[in-house]
Amino acid sequence: MSNTITFRVDEQEKKFIKTMATFNGMSLSELVRTKLLEALEEQADYNDMVKLMAEHDPSENISLTEMKRELGL
Repeated sequence: MSNTITFRVDEQEKKFIKTMATFNGMSLSELVRTKLLEALEEQADYNDMVKLMAEHDPSENISLTEMKRELGL
């Protein structure tokens, strides 16, 4: 079952969103849902990367040559 989420936009934003939906061959709902989820997933990925980088110990870094050797390349 689908759920409905309502948000407000002004007339200029509505026209722009409709134009972009048509340009992408999507319904208005499909465009907004797809683009919103893509943006949120990218933000979540970025947040994960920031967290992992903060936990990373630079002393564990290895050179490309060492990595190739470890991988048998």
